Amino acid sequence: MSFWLTLVDLFLPRRCVVCGAELTSSERDLCNVCLCRLVPVRWSSVTDNPLLRSLWDKYDVEAAGSSLYYHSYSEYHKLFIAIKYQGCPQLGTKLAVLTFPIWYSMGLGVGVDAVIPIPLSWKRRLSRGYNQAEWIAKGVSKVIHVPVCTDILVRKKNNSTQTHKGAHERWNNTYGIFAVKKRQIDLNDKVVLLVDDIMTTGATLCDAIRALREAFPRVRLQVYTLGWSGDG
Repeated sequence: MSFWLTLVDLFLPRRCVVCGAELTSSERDLCNVCLCRLVPVRWSSVTDNPLLRSLWDKYDVEAAGSSLYYHSYSEYHKLFIAIKYQGCPQLGTKLAVLTFPIWYSMGLGVGVDAVIPIPLSWKRRLSRGYNQAEWIAKGVSKVIHVPVCTDILVRKKNNSTQTHKGAHERWNNTYGIFAVKKRQIDLNDKVVLLVDDIMTTGATLCDAIRALREAFPRVRLQVYTLGWSGDG
């Protein structure tokens, strides 16, 4: 296998998604230099941090964490662009496997019964070919050994992209877009870990929480996002 990778790299060299350096046969998506320079989010608690506080005005969430800062002025924002738009969802899995254990050691994900990624609309999933949140959730699942559930929460509206919207527009754009699928499952008194790629205003996550709470009033919720767009 290494022979064929070396041969392919000779004619079609793979490059680091952050710095553009040519990757060696043992490197995938991200070079070792950029990997070592990743700056993790360093919150001291999973039960009181900026992500949680941004949700508490709307809903009760027991624990939360984010792994990496997402800022447009940093070269590392290219990681999220690659994961979301450039066909590198496996990078989301890799980064979650590398970074989620930090939060798990602090209690996030402990006792969880289901890992639920934020779903995409069928149109967006068809055009993109995958849901990046699912791939991040796969990484979390590998760490905590809890299955990823993609048949509970559904996106019933194909809302326009959030990327260039302000906070007020994001909230208006996301209300009522999620619903719980009819199925033989009861999440009341169960612990659910919601997973998404980036936390900005929290509008998307809050509507997912709303849908779950309406269907299961006693569901216990935790939140994990790979990226955090706010300050430390």
